[in-house]
Amino acid sequence: MRKDFLHDVVKQLINQRHLLGITQDELNHTLGVADRLVSHWECGVRTPTGFHLYCWADALKSKLVIIPEEIEIQVLINQLQKELANDNSHVCKTPVNDNILAVSEKKIKLTN
Repeated sequence: MRKDFLHDVVKQLINQRHLLGITQDELNHTLGVADRLVSHWECGVRTPTGFHLYCWADALKSKLVIIPEEIEIQVLINQLQKELANDNSHVCKTPVNDNILAVSEKKIKLTN
């Protein structure tokens, strides 16, 4: 497991990969990168470029989101609700530290 500045981001990407049931080899193939590169990114042997981080998240049906530390959770919830009001999708999941905010049109639920 990584111990550097990407620790939290990579941890979420690993969790999402497991959730989707995708192997590291499958992800290597999807991204078009060398064998074992995803493994090296996940354990901290190599550091992905910003472009590779974007592609990695995209391949896992996710987005990288920057959330300022000082933002209050209620402000974030309100912003997500506004986005959903303009979107036809029913559920939006956005990583927030180790929690996932599950936001729907009628309910907001924090899950671990």
